[in-house]
Amino acid sequence: MSLPLHASCHLEVGAIGQGTALEWTDGGTRDTHCIQMLRLGIDLGMTVIDTAPIYENGHAEEVVGRALAGRRTEAFVATKFSPEASRREHVIRSAEESLRRLRTDWIDLLQIHWPHPSVPLSESLEGMVRLVEQGKVRHLGLGNCTAGQIREALDTPAGPHLLSVQQEYSLADRSIEASILPLCDEHQLWLLAYSPLARGKIAPTDPRAVVLMEIAAKCESSIAQVVLAWLRRDVAVLPIPRSGSEDHLRENAAAATIDLCEDDVSRIDAAYAMRVEPVETDEIFVPDGDGVYTTLEEAIENRFDLVPGPADLAEKIESGELLKPIKLAVDRDDPHGRYRLLEGRVRYWAWVIAHRGKRPIPAVIEGLEEG
Repeated sequence: MSLPLHASCHLEVGAIGQGTALEWTDGGTRDTHCIQMLRLGIDLGMTVIDTAPIYENGHAEEVVGRALAGRRTEAFVATKFSPEASRREHVIRSAEESLRRLRTDWIDLLQIHWPHPSVPLSESLEGMVRLVEQGKVRHLGLGNCTAGQIREALDTPAGPHLLSVQQEYSLADRSIEASILPLCDEHQLWLLAYSPLARGKIAPTDPRAVVLMEIAAKCESSIAQVVLAWLRRDVAVLPIPRSGSEDHLRENAAAATIDLCEDDVSRIDAAYAMRVEPVETDEIFVPDGDGVYTTLEEAIENRFDLVPGPADLAEKIESGELLKPIKLAVDRDDPHGRYRLLEGRVRYWAWVIAHRGKRPIPAVIEGLEEG
């Protein structure tokens, strides 16, 4: 089964792609295995291969290039440029470096990995359009953006070349359904869903998973295949899971043949409805993290030079831009009865900065049902 073609797309692509995100390869012993998996994935119809310069410091792109030797026209290669390469000329330079690592003359889809808060989106798009005009890039995409940024991009000369938006999307994170997914449907943009299996966090031990297990048994499939099929209920959504083994690769590919009935989709929707609760920021415990801030002072200083940093996101929040909810866990071991921050540390500090810690933050709370 294939994804319906965008009017400007030159190649019919498979309904499920292949991701090469961080730690997919190791720069050494796993390279041969990864090359074999990519080539097998193409054989199985997973023709979209998504990568980025930041993955293993460019090595993932090199592995993709080696895998496509002699098979370049069979794959749809999507890569990105990092926030620090968002200036017009830097966009062009980054893409040319990607072309070299990928051993190809063209990139099928060049995406903004994360918009840089200090670089006008229009400037980055100008560099991307120039690459299209030079024949080095065929289609353009946005990543980790807001609905406002999508609308802005559509109103620039890059608009006719826009093919896709890449966002995190899974049963564990459905925040894009409020505005971004409808916007993609309206403008016939693909939604490339990264982390579609929620990095293994859709646990069979979760009481809600009974629904997935029942549907999987009926379809003679796995829970992961049901989840990927649920994502594909919207014809514009293309999941790009990362496969670490041949068994998982074949399992992911086979999910393209599963079509859920309306009743199955409704049951999953109801079981995994995203409950967003307002939580006072001082009721949240921020655990120590490697390279991510644990105090307000560290967040304001942004000494790790995160892009975008907490202060950058705070400006967006102050201007009325909504960010997706953070994720918390019920922490029964905390003597103060606080929630433990699981995901969204930068967004948390941005909210604290923007509202001076005086406004509850939207959050999804894991373990709330058992609390």
